[in-house]
Amino acid sequence: MTGQGLHLADQTRRFTLSLLESAGEHFGVSPRPVDIRFDLRGKAAGMVRFVASGMPVIRYNRRLLEKYGDSFIRQTVPHEVAHVVVSALFPYRTAPHGQEWRSVMAFFDAEPKRCHSYQIDGADGRQLARFSYRCGCRVHQLTAIRRNRIARGQRYYCRHCGALLIPEKTMD
Repeated sequence: MTGQGLHLADQTRRFTLSLLESAGEHFGVSPRPVDIRFDLRGKAAGMVRFVASGMPVIRYNRRLLEKYGDSFIRQTVPHEVAHVVVSALFPYRTAPHGQEWRSVMAFFDAEPKRCHSYQIDGADGRQLARFSYRCGCRVHQLTAIRRNRIARGQRYYCRHCGALLIPEKTMD
């Protein structure tokens, strides 16, 4: 990381911890300590991974942090911290970007956007194979990750028509 990158990473780490502390005081919960990393690659700006036997891991995309600086910190950090706070407030399953998450984002005075709008020119992530799945209205291209989840029993539905996605028949 460059000098500027180290400064931004330090600023991001401090802001993450500050938001966790203020949310804990406001909502009367103690979010678990978090592991903060800057190793996320590809198109995602940030993500939280909840490990059953350990502390949550917040991963930030260092490249996008260095490119977008303060904007990244103001939007991405509250977004990911809100997930950790919601997990502490509601230990049972909630919608990832549902009412609970939006209320924490409002407390952080951050726009409750599900996705970022950063330019991803030449993202350094891997390219995943795509597989065709059909619903009642169109053909969807799902990544190998989702295809594997479907193979393990997870179900995906079309956001437009609500039909279950099924593998499209291929000509062999």
